[in-house]
Amino acid sequence: MGKVNIKDKAPHFKLESYNAGTIDLAELIGKQKIVLIFSRYFGCPICQLDLKSLMERFPEIEEKGSRIVYITQSGEEIAKEFIENEDIPFPVLPSSRDKLYKDYGLGMMNLAAVSKVAGKKRAAKKAGIEHGEYEGWELQSPGQFIINEEGIIIHAKKGWLDLDSLLKDL
Repeated sequence: MGKVNIKDKAPHFKLESYNAGTIDLAELIGKQKIVLIFSRYFGCPICQLDLKSLMERFPEIEEKGSRIVYITQSGEEIAKEFIENEDIPFPVLPSSRDKLYKDYGLGMMNLAAVSKVAGKKRAAKKAGIEHGEYEGWELQSPGQFIINEEGIIIHAKKGWLDLDSLLKDL
């Protein structure tokens, strides 16, 4: 997994979100499980497709008493536009590949993620999703993590969003 693995203590961060004020992981720990979703950027059609799936299944995550924190490489203007247009109800945080992505061991996409790009691009095109502005590193790996109430990582997956495995571990 790189820098963090299951059973590791989650790296802390404190960042100003685009839509929910300051998010301090240390203050969130202990209240509920935290689901960290690392996307690439909002212009990425695969990321848009994954966001659509996340939004559709958001109630399932909430029902399990968990909170989502979404990380993107997108800049403020585009992020705020997506937050408003998609009515995103969870905090969206800015990061670049030299910050949170690196802290969580998310560097370049692995072979498993790259092998899914063509199929996911077709699915995005079929859903009418076009590529937007390039705001991030194209080879940046997305990922997902679950942090338990004690601040320990209990789910770590590098690659495209996998809601079924995430929900199973909640």
